[in-house]
Amino acid sequence: MKLRTLHIIFIVSLFLGVCTNVWSQKSEANPLMDSLSYVYQKNVYSQPVLAKEAAQKWLEESEKQGLKIHTIRAHYALANLGNISGDYKSAVNETQKTIALLKELNMENGLAASYNILALGYKNLGNYPKAMESFLECLRYAEKMDDTQQEANAYQNIATLYVLQEEYKKATENLDRAADLYRALGDDDGVLVTLFNFASILKEQGKYDEAREHFKTVLEYREKEGNKAVIAYINMNLSQMLVKEEKYDEAVISLKKTLSLLKEVEFTSDMVIILNDLGLCESKLGHTKKAISYFEQALQMGEEQAIKQYKSDIYKNLSQLYQDEGDYKKALAFYEKGVSTLSQQNSLDKEKYVAELQERYETQLKETRINLLEKEQKLGEAELQKAELTAKRQRLIRNVFIAGFILVLLSLLILRHQYVKRLKVQQELSLQREENADQKINQMIKDYRLSAVERYQQGQDEERARLAREIHDGIGSDLAGIKIAFEHYVEDQQEKPQTKRILTAINNACTDVRGLSHQLHPPAFAALGFTNFLGDFIDQISASDTIGFQTFFYPEEDINKLPDALLADVYRVVQELVNNILKHAEATNAEVQLTKHYDHLNIVVNDNGKGFQEHKKQGIGLRNIKERLSKMKGTLDIDSSASSGTSITIDIPLKQTM
Repeated sequence: MKLRTLHIIFIVSLFLGVCTNVWSQKSEANPLMDSLSYVYQKNVYSQPVLAKEAAQKWLEESEKQGLKIHTIRAHYALANLGNISGDYKSAVNETQKTIALLKELNMENGLAASYNILALGYKNLGNYPKAMESFLECLRYAEKMDDTQQEANAYQNIATLYVLQEEYKKATENLDRAADLYRALGDDDGVLVTLFNFASILKEQGKYDEAREHFKTVLEYREKEGNKAVIAYINMNLSQMLVKEEKYDEAVISLKKTLSLLKEVEFTSDMVIILNDLGLCESKLGHTKKAISYFEQALQMGEEQAIKQYKSDIYKNLSQLYQDEGDYKKALAFYEKGVSTLSQQNSLDKEKYVAELQERYETQLKETRINLLEKEQKLGEAELQKAELTAKRQRLIRNVFIAGFILVLLSLLILRHQYVKRLKVQQELSLQREENADQKINQMIKDYRLSAVERYQQGQDEERARLAREIHDGIGSDLAGIKIAFEHYVEDQQEKPQTKRILTAINNACTDVRGLSHQLHPPAFAALGFTNFLGDFIDQISASDTIGFQTFFYPEEDINKLPDALLADVYRVVQELVNNILKHAEATNAEVQLTKHYDHLNIVVNDNGKGFQEHKKQGIGLRNIKERLSKMKGTLDIDSSASSGTSITIDIPLKQTM
C-alpha cells in the first residue's frame, strides 16, 4: 500500500496587520470605518471568520461612501486574511486590486507591503517565479521608501520560498539578513518569526531534535501572547516531525490537538493536511476504519482547496484500505479515481515538459544561428584587424593623454578641496574659540556679580550686626541705667502721674531699642525658634500700626530646623516686604505665609493696598530682595493691581541651600 504524507512547509511569514499606519497619508476620519478596522485587527489571528465579516463590511461601506483610502485598506485586509486562512486565490485577487488603487492615487508608501502579500499568495499557489518577482518589487519599493520593516519581511518570505525549493543555504542567508534588520529595528516579534523559520529549515533537513527545541521556544512566547494562528502552526510542525520519526501513537495525539486548534481558527486548508496525516498514522497502526474516515474527510474538504497533486495518493490509499476491508467495489472506485487523477496530473506535467522542450529547442536554434553569424563575421574581421590595430594605437595614445590630463585635474581639484576644507575647519575652530571665550567672560561676569552681591550683603549684615551691638550695648545699656536710676529716685517720692508717664516712656524706649537691635541683627534662631521670632516681629508691627497682619507657618517644626544662614536671608526678605507694605501699600490687611515643601520653601506675602506698577523703576528694597534670591537660586513672582492689592510669591530651593 502506497501511503504518502501531505507535506507543506509551514513557515509563518510576517503578515502585516492592516492598521492606520500602513500608509503615511491620513485617511478620511470615519467612526464606522475605524470601528470595523478595529474589529478586524482584534480578531484576525483568533477569529478569522469574524475578522473577514468586518473586512467585507468595511469594503462595502467604504465603496458606498467613496472613501478610497479605506477601500484600499479593506482590500488589503481581505488579502491578508486569504493568506492566513488558505484562500490564496482570494489573497492574490484582493492584493492586485489594492496595488491598482494605490498606483491610481500615486501612493507609493503602501506598495511594499502590498507586493509582500501578493508574493505570499503566489508562493502558496506554487507559482514561484511570480512570487519571486513580487518579492523583488517589495524590496525595490521598501528601499525606495526607506521602509526597513518591509525590507526585513521580504527577506523573511524569500527565505520561505527557497525552503520550498529545498535551497536551504540561500534560505538561511536571507533569514540572516532579515534577523539583522529586525534586531536593528528592535522588533522582537520579527526575531521570533526568524527563529521559527530556522526551526523549519532544521526540520526539512531531518534535524528534528534541534528543530523541536526552537519550535518550543517560539511556542512559549506565542502562548503568552495568545496568537492562536501561530500556536496552531507550531503544533502542526511538531506533529509532522513525529510522523516522520514514525512515532505514530504520539503523532496521533499531537495531530488531534493540532486539528482542534485549526478548527478553532477555521484554517480549512491546513485541516486537510492534518486529516491526511491522521489517516496515514491510523493506517500504520492498523486502525483501518479510522484511517478511511480521516482520508475521506480530507478529500471532502480538499475539493475546495488546491491539493490536486496529492489526490491521486489519497485515492490509492483509500483503495488499498477498502481492499483490506473487503469492500472491493469502493476499492475499485477509488482506484479508478486515483488513476484518472494521476493521468490528469501526468497530462499537465507532459504539457509542461513539452513546453519546456520547445523552449529549449528554440533557444538552441537561436544559438546555432548566432554561431553561424559569428563565423561569417570572423572572415571580415581578419581583414579589418590591421586597420583596427593602427586605430587602437592612436586611441591608446589619445586615451593615455586624456587619462593623464584628467588625473592631474583630479589631483588639483582634490588639493583645492582639501585646502578649502582646512580653511573651513580653521574658521570653525576660530569661531568655537571665540564662543568659548565669550562664554567664559560671561560666566566670569556672572560670578563676579554674584560675588559682589554676596560681599555687599555680607557687608550689610556685618554693619547691621555692628549697629545692633552699638545700640544694644550703648544706647540700650544707657537706657537701662537711666531706668534703674529713675526707679531709685522715685522710690522715696510720692507717686505722681508725671512720674508714671516718664517711667512708661523709658520702658517703651528700652523695648524699641531692643526690638530695633533684634531687627538689625536677629539672634540665633535655633534658641528662639524662627517662626516665633518672625511672628513676634510681625505682631509688634501689627500692634504699632493700623495694618492688621496675619501669619501662617506650616509645618513650623520643619521650618525651624532649616539652616540659620537660610533663615537669616528669609527674615531679611520678609522684613523688606513688610516694610514696603508699611511704607507704600496704604493697606488695611496683609498676610505672610511660609510653607516648607519637600524640595523648596514657599513664601507668600500679600496685601489689599493700592498696588504698584512693575515697569516703574525698582526701589532699593526690591532690588535687595532680588539679589538675595539670586544668591539662593530662588524665584520671585509679583501680581499687583490697584483693585486687588499686591501678592508676592517666592520659591527658594532647599537642595542647593541645605
